[in-house]
Amino acid sequence: MDAPAGIIDTALAALGGALGAGTGDDSGPGTPVDPLRMLGIVDLLARRLLGEAAASAAGAPVRAAALARLAEGLFRTGSYGQVLAAGACEAAEVHTLTEAPLAETNRVLEDPLGFAAGTSRLPEDAVTGPDRKPLHRDTAEFLKNQLHLSYFQAAHRVCTHARLMEHPGPDGTTLPPAFPHLGRELLGGSSDPKALANAAAKLAALEPTLEVQPDPEAARAALEERVARTLHTADETAVGKFLKQAAIDLGHTSIQRQEAARARFEGLRYRGLRPAGHLWELTTDAEGHEFLCTLADDLNNPRTASGTPISPEPASQPALFGEAGLPGTSGTAEATERVEDAPPIPDWAANPDTPAGQRPRAGFNDVGKPLPCANPYGLPDNDHYPGESRNEANARRRAQRLSTALFEALRAWMDPASADPGMPLNSRIELLVMIDYAALTGALETAGFTSHGQYISAATARRMACNAGITPVVVGGESQPLDLGRRKRFFTKGQKRAIAARDRGCANPGCSMPVHRTEVHHIKAFSEGGKTNVSNGLLLCIRCHTAFHAGHFGIRVVDGIPHVVLPKSRDPLQRPRRNWVFHPEAAAA
Repeated sequence: MDAPAGIIDTALAALGGALGAGTGDDSGPGTPVDPLRMLGIVDLLARRLLGEAAASAAGAPVRAAALARLAEGLFRTGSYGQVLAAGACEAAEVHTLTEAPLAETNRVLEDPLGFAAGTSRLPEDAVTGPDRKPLHRDTAEFLKNQLHLSYFQAAHRVCTHARLMEHPGPDGTTLPPAFPHLGRELLGGSSDPKALANAAAKLAALEPTLEVQPDPEAARAALEERVARTLHTADETAVGKFLKQAAIDLGHTSIQRQEAARARFEGLRYRGLRPAGHLWELTTDAEGHEFLCTLADDLNNPRTASGTPISPEPASQPALFGEAGLPGTSGTAEATERVEDAPPIPDWAANPDTPAGQRPRAGFNDVGKPLPCANPYGLPDNDHYPGESRNEANARRRAQRLSTALFEALRAWMDPASADPGMPLNSRIELLVMIDYAALTGALETAGFTSHGQYISAATARRMACNAGITPVVVGGESQPLDLGRRKRFFTKGQKRAIAARDRGCANPGCSMPVHRTEVHHIKAFSEGGKTNVSNGLLLCIRCHTAFHAGHFGIRVVDGIPHVVLPKSRDPLQRPRRNWVFHPEAAAA
């Protein structure tokens, strides 16, 4: 059998012979067929072959898997062609093309079979003179109008060609690609061209930071090489997280500068009355953002006391704020007693014709007591507004719970005597801030991060670690927190905090489930003598936990850190891995 290159040459020769025969092509014998014509017929062939291949893969998992790989290769080839075409358009100054040849070109290509067969031909070039305004402003605008792209997409393709491939400079000389490592990946076809293009754009955004390094060229080359390696083992999201971490590592003081620049915009501002209600805008720092995220997680997690719905009160006397402090929760007798004990509203606020015993109870100064209305938010019985989707209803309820908790906290602060022990802010919200020991003591200025993945400067982390209600998790060089293990069947809340500081989320590579939606798994089963301590615990979401017990992946401890061994279908080398979503540095290892 011929070598692969020989097969391709033979196929091209056969294709050229088929296109050149009986087409009216006036070129002499042996003249190569226009590659644009061949490209046109290859596109038509690919469409037909894809349909036939899909039909042949019906009911055959192996063939379906092979089709997915081959179709992905065609997609990547097409993306590579988009970058090549953008570079060719830029080099040829295609925006100077006049209306007549452009319209004729579009007309010819509306019949790709006729163009491939040679019955219709492309027109001659005709460009706008130097004293006339061209039809398009630049190459990006030409691609935007002709290919129905956004201007950003078109400009992105043009910039990608300059970043990843050789291109002519302003003086006509050939310039090398800005990122040669990624350029080689593009030519090799082993990585998604779109992911390479986006990675190149993010690297270009880091140029100001790279330029101030002691050796900019070495820093640039090392970072680019690691990004290229990361694209082989992880997806584009992991690359973005890795570059975000790299930006922090390159400029530890940049976050502190950003925090100082943002401080002037922090505050609560009234933006006016809108059709939906009075609009207030809250701008906060990383500490405030983390507090609100943690509060929202607690209020909307059905496994917490604040998020566990309980049967509501009868319609005649529903509870707005009960034991859990949430709308429509807790119908306890204690809540009913609090309503009966609540004083009537003042005389000046009541209808003088209403007897005192029938007047509504006060609702503006009884924090934690239910309001005398059948439905405090005026929602329909099914808790959905007409035309509202389930996702929209969930988002609305999430926002209402958070705003309710904040207003209850403000009322309790203004009137401490009225604070109710069942309010959701009492002993339920704790912030988790993770920082290296050296940074906590001031020896280094590396960044810390919160349990929601927000990076903060070392100075802010040290300040937050001193505040009441905030739990600092100090980790060592291997991200190993202090073992809080106890000889119990279930992991304690403190142990899960320590494991969360190490794993940061579900440990299965590629899973993006955050800490508050995971559970702790015994690496060595408790029934087999495994201890309930941090070193024997691993965070897994419910789905990944089920997958582990089904034998879909394994767990191996390396240097005291649990790693996941993916199945051979995902990793033929069976290398122990950490989740690159929460540990971007692991993707390039």
